[in-house]
Order: sequence, then structure tokens, then C-alpha cells
Amino acid sequence: MFDDLRNFIDISAEEYHADKEILGHSALVEILKSPKHYFHRISNPHVPTASLEFGTALHAALLEPERFAETYIVSPKFDRRTKEGKADAAAWEEAHKGAVSVDEAELKKLQGMQKAVLEHSGAKKLLSKCYVEMSYFWTDEDTGFQCRVRPDVLALDDQGDVIAAIDVKSTSNASKDKFQKSVMDYGYDLNAAFYSDAIERAIGRRVPYYFLAVESAEPYGVALYKAGQSMLDVGRDKYRSALQLLQWCRENDRWPSYQPFGEYEDLEIPEWYARRLLTQDE
Repeated sequence: MFDDLRNFIDISAEEYHADKEILGHSALVEILKSPKHYFHRISNPHVPTASLEFGTALHAALLEPERFAETYIVSPKFDRRTKEGKADAAAWEEAHKGAVSVDEAELKKLQGMQKAVLEHSGAKKLLSKCYVEMSYFWTDEDTGFQCRVRPDVLALDDQGDVIAAIDVKSTSNASKDKFQKSVMDYGYDLNAAFYSDAIERAIGRRVPYYFLAVESAEPYGVALYKAGQSMLDVGRDKYRSALQLLQWCRENDRWPSYQPFGEYEDLEIPEWYARRLLTQDE
């Protein structure tokens, strides 16, 4: 294995996620929503949403096409309202145990997204030589918490050195303005900083962190965005705050919701919305 990857390990996604006490970026985003949401997350079985399952399929189709071909299979349509249809479906599932089923429409969409990414010259170049979903674990020095990252892609140069990290995101709109909003809505800034800092820790130097945004509807627009310094700075402040908040919650065994002291807050409309309304009245 290349020297840059000496601290990364090749394990399954199930092994990577097995211990809920080890912190990934999604747990830190959740505790910033509220400690109560985080506590619920770690106290209950994880049930993947349809969007998460589609994202997993996209990663396989785009980054591990051989595994995708082996694992994913188009499922016939069964009329599960009838006894015969239920029996046929059960028999088919038993015969294809271990496979992940997708329907024809999903397969067409995944193939279209894969083709669109490979038509993007910047993305194609970074994906031409890479390692996918390698895992890295470490202990945060300030809090003592165990942490983990699993970059979608570590892009390599011809010598096998890591030159970039890439996070693949399925989205409804990959334009710059809309994706900036997704960054704020979904905590991608925290994601970028947490991963960038972890990768620097693992390989001893900082490399660019990219978001590869792929639209999930035709014509499957694609855009490649490098996380800027302001995004990384804000994201770092957020993940450090999340770690400190979690440390306080564990030490005090308190997991408050949005208003930890039960107080009320005044709720006003945003200034930009008020200005727009006033402009319309003029």
C-alpha cells in the first residue's frame, strides 16, 4: 500500500459504522441540531432512508462499478397484493439473497449519473487513479473522543501520493448558488473541515477537499467544487463546538433539546424577507 495510506484501513461499511460511540461527521452535525437528537440517534437502530440507500448505490455505481455489477440486480415486478405475487417475490428474494435490488428506473438513473460524471473532465481526471472508502480512526486530543472518517475518494497522482479528497453528493440542483445553500442546510462545511483535518493528520499534509455534486434527474448536471478557506474555518469551529458540547452532555448526563433551559424565544421574520415585503408594497 502507498505510504500516504499507511494509516488508513480497508474495512467494510458495516465494520466502520459498528461502534456508535466512535464519532463521525454526521453525529457531530446531529448534536449541533440538538443533544436530544444525537442521543436518540445512538440509542436506536439505524434505519437507512430511501435517499441514503440511493446514495450508497450511486457510490457503488460510480466508484466501484465491478462491485455494483456483482451486488445490485434489477428486481422483477411482483403483485404483492396477491398470494401468488407474495410467494413469487419471496422465492425471488431467497434465490438472490445478499443482492441489492433496484428497479429499471433506478438503474437507468444511476447509469445516467455515472455517465455524466465521467463526461466532466475535472471529475474524470481525479477519479482516474484513486482509492475509495478507506477508513481512518484517531483519538481527539482535546476531548479524548474516538473519531473516524471514510472519504468517498482519495485521488492519487502517478507516484501514489494523495492529491485530493472527494465527497460525492447526489442533489436536485448542482448549480453554485443552490449547492451553497445545501452546504449550509446539511452541514457540509463541518463535513469538509472534519475530513480535511483528519486526512492531514493521517498523511501529514493538507490536500484540497472537493464536493462532486451530481443531479439525480435528467440531464444529470455535474459540478466539482473545492471547499474554500472560509468554509473550512467555519466548519472547523462547528465541529470543535460539537465535540465540546458532547463532552459537556456526557459529563453531566444531560441531553437537552433546542431550548436547554425551557425558556421561550421571540420569533421574528428574517430581515431579508421583511425588506422584500416592504419593497413589494412600495
